[in-house]
Formats: sequence, structure tokens, C-alpha cells
Amino acid sequence: MQCTNNSASMPLNDRRPSFFALVGFFALVLLIGLLMTRLGLFHSNFAVNGSIGFVSAMAIGLVAASSSCMAVSGGLLLATAAKFNEQRTKMGRPGSRLAPVTLFVSGRVISYAAFGGLIGMIGKNISVSPFASGAITVIAALVMLALGLDMLKLLPKWIKKLIPRMPAFISRRVMKADSSMHPAAPFFLGAGTFFLPCGFTQALQLYALSSGNFAAGALVMGAFALGTVPSLVALGWLAGSWKGKSGRFFFHLAGAAVIVLGIMNFGNGYNLMGLPVLTYNGGAASDSASAASYDGQTQTISMSIGASGYSPNSFTLRAGEPTRWTVDATNASGCQMAIVSSSLGINKPLSTGENVIEFTAPIEPGTYQFSCPMGMYRGQFNVVAS
Repeated sequence: MQCTNNSASMPLNDRRPSFFALVGFFALVLLIGLLMTRLGLFHSNFAVNGSIGFVSAMAIGLVAASSSCMAVSGGLLLATAAKFNEQRTKMGRPGSRLAPVTLFVSGRVISYAAFGGLIGMIGKNISVSPFASGAITVIAALVMLALGLDMLKLLPKWIKKLIPRMPAFISRRVMKADSSMHPAAPFFLGAGTFFLPCGFTQALQLYALSSGNFAAGALVMGAFALGTVPSLVALGWLAGSWKGKSGRFFFHLAGAAVIVLGIMNFGNGYNLMGLPVLTYNGGAASDSASAASYDGQTQTISMSIGASGYSPNSFTLRAGEPTRWTVDATNASGCQMAIVSSSLGINKPLSTGENVIEFTAPIEPGTYQFSCPMGMYRGQFNVVAS
């Protein structure tokens, strides 16, 4: 009687890692991230000064490709490329390591040029609110979490059923009806990265807005996206180049990386949306919060911005009082060149030097957040009854 070893015949990427293997993958991802941060490979500081041409914008894209701005785009690319090739392999079709990557970067470049031209033509009449930007980031983070869990074979079946699918009569023409990813998915995910917050991208978007010209906006944003292509193509090629046990290792490591990036970006997006604070202790004022000075009519606070973020990053305000907020942005750059707060209706670009933001503190006591447009640098107002 001959016994069949099912596990031996199971495709490598269909095997769920053991508990200890999972712990190792996540530990390795966190270690790599820590080392890259210590080496300064995740810089996101950048500001646009003067005019920008095609070559300059492309060079900026090359720099941005090695920054934290690529965390979401790179994570989405890794996950979609892996799932794309996995599904084609299951269908008996040869996987192409560059097919999903080409679709992804094509969608990215085309959308950057098209939307860059659009905002250049419309000018300052179009903008994305902090809440909408945060919501887009949260959605992208949830997609990354689902794809990462699926790569590790940890995604519950009931969640898979919630993922939208193409109608069967269409999907049967291009792939099996039970497939969960349409072949065009990498293209549209790449196109959607235009709306993800990033200091480099937002600085150039502001430049495109100020140009007031479709061609200028399309040229700058399209060139910037082209500059990020080499890094994304290299990442996608690496993801599809390893086979056998090494391929399984990379596939699972990529899944762990996508999950970690998804969790990080969920926190950033959540913060941008101005929802109840996750990282602070309820609505109570922090002992380290800086109290506003008050002259009987207006309360005044001051803050400086540097490489480590906001200093101070917590303030105690009197409820319902006019507030004058002085922000020293002399050493600010990149994402730090703007401050947003969905709950307070603040969306303020900063200029180098001293900036003044005036608003009325909320009537309701509680904790209100502010951050840079990416949600990477954060602070809070602890509003107390007068």
C-alpha cells in the first residue's frame, strides 16, 4: 500500500508557516526596518523651492523611492505581485515576475501625470481634506493587511468572501471565476497611489497646484512617478525571482512586511481622520503638556519643528477661547511643511520661518489631534473647561 505525502505535493506558497516561523519573520522585518531607519534610508524630509523641470522632478522621484514614502506603494506592489503570480500558477499559466509590476508602475505613472495635470489646471480650487486623505490611507492599510494575511495563509475565509470580485461572466473570460484578483488590479492599485499621503508627493502636488497649467502639472508629477519606477521594478523583480524554499521564505517574509506596513499606515490614517486618540490616555491632559499663556482674551502657544518632530507636542488649552498658535518651521521639511487637524478644521501649509495659526479652541473638553499630512509626526491639544 503506497502512502501519499500531501504536504510534499502542496505548493510551497500554500503552506502556512509555523508559529515560531511567524515570530521569526515579524522579528526579522522589524529588525530590518530598525536598521534601515538607523542608516537614514527612510528620510521623508523634502521641500520644494524654486522652479522644477522634468529632470529635477525625476531626480526627486529617485530620492523618494528610498524613503518612507514608498512604504505603502512598495507594500501594495509586493502583495499584489505575489498574489497575481500565485493565482496564475494555480491556473497552470506561467507566472511572470514583471507582468504585475509593469501593470502597477504603468498605472502609477499614468495616474500621476493625469491627476497632476488636472490639479495644475484647476489650481487651488481642488484639495483633499485631511479626513479624506486619512480615510484613503486606512483603506490602503486594510487592503495591505488582508493581502499580507493571505500571503501567510492566515486570512479567514469569511473575510475573503467580503473582498469584491468581478462578475463571473466577465472574470471567466480572463481567469477562473473563483479568483479573487482581477488581472487589472495591479494597474488600478498603482494608479491609486497618487492619493496616498507622502511628503515628496504632496510637495510636488502643491507645486502643480501653483502652476495653474495642465501641461506643467502633468510633466512634474509624471516625471516624479518615473523616478520611482527603477526602485519599484527592482522590488517586484526580486519578489518574483526566488523559487523553491527560498521563494517560500521570501513570500512569507514579504507577507509579514506587508502586515507591519499595513499596521503602521492604519495608525497614520486613523490619526489623520481625527478619530479618538489611540496612543494617548483618554481625554485627560498629559502631565507634560505645555499650558497656554492667557491674557484674558487670547491664549497663546508656541511650537518648533525639527528632525525629531514637534516640540512640544502636547498643549493644554482653555475651552472656547481664541487661540494664537506660533509655529517655528525653520528646520521643517517634507511632511512637516504642513499641519492638519480634521477635528479642528486646520489644514495649513507652512513656510520656512515663523507661522501663525489662529483658531478657537473647541467648546467640548477633550483631546484633539494634529499632525503632518502623512500622520507621521503627531501632537495633541488637551482642552479643559475654562
